[in-house]
Amino acid sequence: MSQTYRRVVVRVGLALGLVLASIAFVASPASAHTLREAVVSEQGCGWPNGAYTQLIRNDLWDDQNNMPLGEVYVLWNGTYQENCVVTLRVGRADGVASYTEAVLERQGRTTIRDEGNYAHYAAASGYAADTCIKWTGSIKAIYGGLIYGSTTTSWRFCD
Repeated sequence: MSQTYRRVVVRVGLALGLVLASIAFVASPASAHTLREAVVSEQGCGWPNGAYTQLIRNDLWDDQNNMPLGEVYVLWNGTYQENCVVTLRVGRADGVASYTEAVLERQGRTTIRDEGNYAHYAAASGYAADTCIKWTGSIKAIYGGLIYGSTTTSWRFCD
């Protein structure tokens, strides 16, 4: 095989590799799992009107690997008279499945829990008019390690 022929083959191979890499980069979906999508989705809060008031937002941070894991939101929808707890995976944790949990406790009512090996979010919603709530949002670190969570220990939003 001649030197010229090898150079052509190598250049064509490199060009083909760059084309395929750029196609894969453009074709791969961006991380588009937003809080709004979690709110309107049936697997999320299930609020098709998309309306909500944000009551709480807490960050979940993996200190061992110095990276954000997620955000825990406590939301209220006046139309449906429901609260929703959303544990939304962010940054490098978004799109990587590991234990993710959202728990909505309603005083005097059944606790609602969504937990599993999720890549984007967990959400728990339910009727909560005229009752106090507690919540938990948790994510397991994607590079091993602990479960990081945000939890209330006292009843909140009682009025």
